Amino acid sequence: MNEIDLAELINTPKPGDCPYTLFLGAGASVSSGIPSANAMVRNWQRSIYQSITKGESDENDFGRWLEHEYDQWKEAHLLYPGQTDYSLLFSYRYKQPQERQLYIEKLLEMKKPSFGYLYLGSLVAGKYFNRVITTNFDDLLNDTLRKFYDIKPMVCAFDSAISGIRIASQKPKIVKLHGDFLYSDIRSISRKVNYSFRSLQENMEEKIEEMCKGYGLIVVGYNGNDQSIMSALNNILKSPEYLTYGLHWCLTSNSIPYKLQELKNSYPDTIHFYYIESFDQLMEKIHLACRTDMPKVLTEPHKYSLTKEFYESVRGGSSAKLTSSMKYYLDVFIRRAVNKINTDDYLIMQAELNWELGAEKRSNNKPEEAMDQFFTGYCTLLKITANSVENSIKVLRRKSGLCIGIAKLNKAGIAIPQSQENQENILLEDWESALKLSLEFVDEGIRISQTIEAQTVPLPLRRTFPYNGCCAYSLLSEWSQYFTDINSITETENLIQEKVIDFIENIKSLDLEKTHLQKLSRDSDFQYLLNYSNSIKNLLNSNTKKR
Repeated sequence: MNEIDLAELINTPKPGDCPYTLFLGAGASVSSGIPSANAMVRNWQRSIYQSITKGESDENDFGRWLEHEYDQWKEAHLLYPGQTDYSLLFSYRYKQPQERQLYIEKLLEMKKPSFGYLYLGSLVAGKYFNRVITTNFDDLLNDTLRKFYDIKPMVCAFDSAISGIRIASQKPKIVKLHGDFLYSDIRSISRKVNYSFRSLQENMEEKIEEMCKGYGLIVVGYNGNDQSIMSALNNILKSPEYLTYGLHWCLTSNSIPYKLQELKNSYPDTIHFYYIESFDQLMEKIHLACRTDMPKVLTEPHKYSLTKEFYESVRGGSSAKLTSSMKYYLDVFIRRAVNKINTDDYLIMQAELNWELGAEKRSNNKPEEAMDQFFTGYCTLLKITANSVENSIKVLRRKSGLCIGIAKLNKAGIAIPQSQENQENILLEDWESALKLSLEFVDEGIRISQTIEAQTVPLPLRRTFPYNGCCAYSLLSEWSQYFTDINSITETENLIQEKVIDFIENIKSLDLEKTHLQKLSRDSDFQYLLNYSNSIKNLLNSNTKKR
């Protein structure tokens, strides 16, 4: 079964019945930029390996150590039999509770809810859920409900608060099984005398039971690694009065953890698996099936900072793959905000969305609609007189990309629209003028990016200019039939080659993740120069092979 099946299941009871308790694991917060437990484990492993080798190693050496020597290292450092990688490495790397607390605080700093939590908030507001259990340290659901829906849920981190919960109450409840990171007693790494690591206290176990008594449980973003939690679930599965609406477990891959499969085999009529793309997309399917309302502070914006804040949290997190519905809602939020206030920030956001929507239209073979989106975005940016270095970079960055998009569509036979609102400074006549204009924006963007004031601007914004420059020159060379004589090179071709080589070096200096030169080498817009200029090909190959 999949997301649609689960969405229909949630939509069956009438609002207010709330027969399902929702269980959220770390996977629910990944799109908000919070790493999963597996990602933290891998980072700690890499940190330990670098300490062992004193930093004199590469990624291949780390992979070999992980495969052949890590188990031996782990065996030598175990605190008790059966300790998980997460608990061992967390307590090894941060030995004191205060150190672990600081680590979690830094991890969650400035993290904002993404679409999945916005959708979930609509389902809580629509009375489809009012009980949520979570193993997460973050406060993203609580933030979503308070900020976007003006709902103040009961948040229970420790036993003293849990004892006062009335489960049957309609008031939304969030129960944190690991406690709250603001306290030194972080339960995910608190050791017990009986070596039951990450054990839940009896009161917490009773609440899990109570929240499943007469209800169903939907598990999302959780792989079942906690012995205490799985033990509690195993116990309640033995009694017919618990999980009367079933245990519905969401998986993001076809690989099912062994212990979970064992549990499924023991209770095949109660446990059901659903294969989903992500937490965000699951919540989207349920939101659409239940037809719940998005928050009025975004659809009817009177607090404009919320629109900007949510947009930046979506664009700045790991939620890079936005669905059509997500892009539609972003467009609604921003257009309605722009109608009220035409600040640079909102106009830039609107143009960014025009780019996203245009790219989607183009990939769906709707070139005329794509051209309209690109052209509208470009005209929107012409209204801006940037009031900061960062906004200047954002405007030039998006202008250069939109001009490339317009040029590609025009070369394919799509006419460039006439000027909007009698604007005379559009200067887009055909694909050639669009590409040359894009390169002007690239050069100006690089110039500004190299100023002292621009050094605080995020690297991805500055890195776009040389990347776009490479693509624009490659398309210009292809469509102008440059570099076709293998025995000689013209002055124009030599200038293009020198510019692109400079761009590649610029990308290299700004590419801390060491991935964007590889991305450039695979970009269809850059293939012409990669195939026809040996100097560029050799430079790019020499840099990507080292990675």
